[in-house]
Amino acid sequence: MSVSQPRCKHWPRSWTGASRWSPATDERRDGDMTAELLENTQDPAGTSAFIFNQTAPGPAKPWSWAENLLASAHTYWLVTTSPDGVPHSRPLWGVWDQDTFLFSSQNRCGRFLEVNPRASVNLQVGEDVVMIEGSCSRVIAVDEINVLAEAVGVKYDWKLSVTEGRVHTQFGQSAPVFRLTPQRVYGWAGIAEWESATRWDFPRAR
Repeated sequence: MSVSQPRCKHWPRSWTGASRWSPATDERRDGDMTAELLENTQDPAGTSAFIFNQTAPGPAKPWSWAENLLASAHTYWLVTTSPDGVPHSRPLWGVWDQDTFLFSSQNRCGRFLEVNPRASVNLQVGEDVVMIEGSCSRVIAVDEINVLAEAVGVKYDWKLSVTEGRVHTQFGQSAPVFRLTPQRVYGWAGIAEWESATRWDFPRAR
């Protein structure tokens, strides 16, 4: 499941505070709003990635290719690091939502992320490769936790309830919710098509 509607993180600066109206002010406001909507809907530009000790010759893959795989994947691998530097890898379910990856976990990775929020998420299937590198944060707001709970219900047919800042299963398990915000995403269409290896940088270009 992918929710692809643009999310405006803040109102344009010219909308805040009191000011005297004029036609020129309205024109500036309209321009600010248009620019903000464009920057939140523009696909991140892909560039050829460095792979196998060389820069991939291309052509680079479009962002829509990677986003479709991130949204439709059933299982993902989350890679974190313990406080003493030991890699920790676990399979999990998750949801790609508006340029971020939402997931819940009750295992050790949650404690590891409190110490080092850097993490990587990869698709379970390695033929089409998509890897997210970024930073995780705990999701506290109930409406944002509900986004994960509702999406998991649709995508996995798995019922989750939300209380006390956590998701709960019908079997009595509960877990905190995290959001992985990408710094970069890598992808290529299988080992045989390594020439297509592409890197997308985040946040989206402004």
